[in-house]
Amino acid sequence: MNKKIEKIGIKIGMSFAERSIGTNAIALSIRIKKPVYTTPLHNYCDLLRELYFYSVPLEVNKNDIGYLAICSLNEPVKVEFEVIANLTAYKLINEFKSNKISTILPDKMDCVLNKKQLNILRLIAMGVPDKTIALEEGITINTVKYHKKSIYKKLGVECSAQAVIKCLKLNLMSIDDIDC
Repeated sequence: MNKKIEKIGIKIGMSFAERSIGTNAIALSIRIKKPVYTTPLHNYCDLLRELYFYSVPLEVNKNDIGYLAICSLNEPVKVEFEVIANLTAYKLINEFKSNKISTILPDKMDCVLNKKQLNILRLIAMGVPDKTIALEEGITINTVKYHKKSIYKKLGVECSAQAVIKCLKLNLMSIDDIDC
């Protein structure tokens, strides 16, 4: 197998989250919601030291659904490829919006929380500790923890702050529901 292809193949399977490999074109393009071009000099992660990246964020209805990235080993990404990436991203986004491939997007109904879970999340958002939530709801602390795990799983998040933010974005809860 060609060494260049082998090297790139290893990198494709990795996470491009900023916390895992540092600042990179993909993480930046998603954060600033604009195309980003980076050179090897921009990358302080050893895995990316030889790569040029061009990344375009994919956003539908104010939800990040991913990115389209082009990378090149040891030589700059050509302008023609940047144009192709932008046009492809534009076409993908329009197809998502027209529901031609909407099944890939998470369905809001998949994320619906029951009343108990929404109430527990509202209390969490207000800074109420688990022990107090258990007393207020008439349940055990273990049941509160169970509901929290269930909430995180349904929303695809890892912590309470992310759960609250996602519920606000999905309009499952409003700022007015949270009394601080």
